[in-house]
Amino acid sequence: MRPQTDAPIHRQQAIARAGGTARFKARVLAVLAAIPEGRVTTYGIIARHLHVGARQVAFILGRLTAQESRRLPWFRVVAAKGVISTIKLGAVGRRQIARLRAEGVAVTPRNKVEDFGMIAWSPGWSFNGSDSKYPKERS
Repeated sequence: MRPQTDAPIHRQQAIARAGGTARFKARVLAVLAAIPEGRVTTYGIIARHLHVGARQVAFILGRLTAQESRRLPWFRVVAAKGVISTIKLGAVGRRQIARLRAEGVAVTPRNKVEDFGMIAWSPGWSFNGSDSKYPKERS
């Protein structure tokens, strides 16, 4: 018989695979810290890099401490296709949009990052100049 817990088994297994919650959080924060200024990424891109689910990444980012929020570029992480998450459309969403715009990232009135394909970033991608619309995987 399985023990009763609040978390689904797949999440528990993924966190156990990652070496526990603290190590998993450290891995997410390391990727977060690497996102270059003026670029954005998605929960899904980070998740694929770490071999976990996008919701697990969102779970960690949603629980950043005030100090971590000041130190790390959490605002560079958006939902799929460059959309500012509808959950964040209150004060947090406005702060995210303002910080992105301060870095030169254009956000539409419908809360979507303009030219998302041009400025999307992923760990392991390198760019061959500004004429390339999509990044090339490193060998």
